[in-house]
Amino acid sequence: MMLSEVQVKEQRYRVFIAHDVSELGAIAVEASFELVKHQCIPMGIGLNPSSQNNHWDVIRAMIDESDVVFLLVGDSYGQLSPSGVSYVHMAYIYATTQGKPIFPFCLKRSEVSGMVNAHLGEFRKLLSSHKVRYWTVEADLRKQLLMAIRKIKTAQKIGLLPVSAKPSVTVSAGVKNHLSQSSQMKEIKALKQELEEAKKALAINSTALVRGPSKNKTVMVSFSAKVFSGGNFKTISETWSMTWDSIFLAVAPHMLKPISEEKMRLVISAVLATDVQAPIKEKYPESHAVADIRLTNDSINRIKIYLRGQDLIREVMQGRDIRWKLTESGDAYLTELYTEQPISNSFSS
Repeated sequence: MMLSEVQVKEQRYRVFIAHDVSELGAIAVEASFELVKHQCIPMGIGLNPSSQNNHWDVIRAMIDESDVVFLLVGDSYGQLSPSGVSYVHMAYIYATTQGKPIFPFCLKRSEVSGMVNAHLGEFRKLLSSHKVRYWTVEADLRKQLLMAIRKIKTAQKIGLLPVSAKPSVTVSAGVKNHLSQSSQMKEIKALKQELEEAKKALAINSTALVRGPSKNKTVMVSFSAKVFSGGNFKTISETWSMTWDSIFLAVAPHMLKPISEEKMRLVISAVLATDVQAPIKEKYPESHAVADIRLTNDSINRIKIYLRGQDLIREVMQGRDIRWKLTESGDAYLTELYTEQPISNSFSS
């Protein structure tokens, strides 16, 4: 059979993933593995631009070479450039000026408060001019990624997506398998090796990431509570600011062994209760008791996503049930936090 008798058009899409490494680094790595599985080439994983390196120049070059740009947006506006604009925002602006197709993936119902989160709110409004794909847990993100990949391939087939891909390769049916098992497999192997190295680097630096730009960082959590007054009670919904360290210190000691999501919620809610009892009674002066303080689903999901993104906790399976456990980095960070706790030498009277 002559080579010209059968033509096989192999299309591999180069996808630049813009993300804040300190918040979504590990999730971006997982997203990259998903892209590799579906014949896409992920770009930009683990790049952490700053005024001390030239990564921003590298990012621009990668965007130039990419076919499409994926934006992963979580609870953080992202690391700021000297101009006060986050590098993720800068990547979006540059990709737009270059005419690249933009696919935003935004964490659903992210709280926006304070100066930095005000910037995040404006950024999310800007992204709303595109088709925004929302996610709450990694499974949602994986589903949204697959839908986006299908859309890219469909759009290119009907001529709506100008993909700057490598030239098509004309091969016979007899050598197609050889290509798949040699050059393509080598390429995938090389990509996986790069992703593994990025993942290891993220794991090694996870403590530095938390203690660096994220040290003392706060998050607004939502909760419900029962307020008792005159023999009756009413259920209220409120928000409260907690530091990530306080959240991690509360739940981490229980995660030396795998625990359920509900156990995580109960432990963190118990710590939250000690902080909010007095403010609730002050807001509702007629109340004589406050009980059943409970984090909302949205807040517990946000906590899981953030701690997992920092490589402090990981998902494990026990039978058919999902459990959560400390990673090696999480165990090391817990030890560090405990050694920093102040010691009191006073006696009780």
